[in-house]
Amino acid sequence: MSPPGGLQSLQYRIRRAHPAGPAMRRSLAATDHAPADRIRRYQERRLRLLVRLVAARSPFYRRWFVGAGVDPASIRTLEDLPRLPLLDRRAVMDAPADFAVQPLRLMWPSRSSGTSGRPVTVYRTPGSSAFEQAALQRQWGWFGLPRNARRVVLRGSSIAADRGVLTHEIPGDHQLLVSSFHLTPEALPEILRTIRAFRPHALEGWTSSLTLLAARIRDAGERLPVQAVITSSETISARQMELMRSVFEAPVVDHYGQTERVALAGTCEALGYHVFPDYGIVELLPAEGGRAEIVGTPLHNWGFPLLRYRTGDLVDPAPAARVRADGRSPASGRSRAAARTPSSRPTGG
Repeated sequence: MSPPGGLQSLQYRIRRAHPAGPAMRRSLAATDHAPADRIRRYQERRLRLLVRLVAARSPFYRRWFVGAGVDPASIRTLEDLPRLPLLDRRAVMDAPADFAVQPLRLMWPSRSSGTSGRPVTVYRTPGSSAFEQAALQRQWGWFGLPRNARRVVLRGSSIAADRGVLTHEIPGDHQLLVSSFHLTPEALPEILRTIRAFRPHALEGWTSSLTLLAARIRDAGERLPVQAVITSSETISARQMELMRSVFEAPVVDHYGQTERVALAGTCEALGYHVFPDYGIVELLPAEGGRAEIVGTPLHNWGFPLLRYRTGDLVDPAPAARVRADGRSPASGRSRAAARTPSSRPTGG
């Protein structure tokens, strides 16, 4: 769920102007093609800091370490990680404040859509939001997009819909929101005029919305060339990908993430699919039918860290108990489509 338009624009401006932004981008660039041992040292160093932080400040983890009789200082390596408890959505839904290590008023709330039941509310610091954006911008850069790429975004766009307009520009993040609820043949000419006047580098959004826009443009006998099409949150078929490539004359750049922001993965310029190991530690827990559940431990959220969080999202087949930690780790066995939960709902992106 997005914040109101004015607040959303302010958050984007803060994220873009975050003082640690340049350091974040340098760090991400340094780990982009780093060898496995360097990535492992990076992960373990940050893991130790996070464990020390939650043991001191998080009500949930303080209780757990005392009750389990585990010394936080003993959690030092990736092999030690399974000693920590697995978390699920219910634990976070029932008492979100118990996971905060900073005052909630200093963070930004974010809610999942609740398509699988009750929505979950989590919190992000401005720094974690800036890191998330920097990690995505690094991926976009593999496809030649500039850091501050101008993007047309189709994700339902409740702001545009609530205001009774087809589009709404957010200057704080170079975004033009397009209402996915109004992609009709009658509205298409006005939408296309606005998009072309905006001069976007990329289109971004739900696969279903981008596919519908592409189909409307194709049926009108037109094209909309951009540098890249950024997809997330829903599965994507080969037919949808081909349609978008044809109409938008650009590569399709997919990424996988969640509202809880515990793991990130996406396509590269060589069309492989990679876990981003400098964003989070990913474990793959065996599930039924040879599949595996994605469990994530973020390495960037110093306000609301969820260690070993069960996303409920499945990959098929499960190649190993843990994704190997190296630069641009390949998400072996992961289908080109987005990961899905047991209920087959699309994951949050």
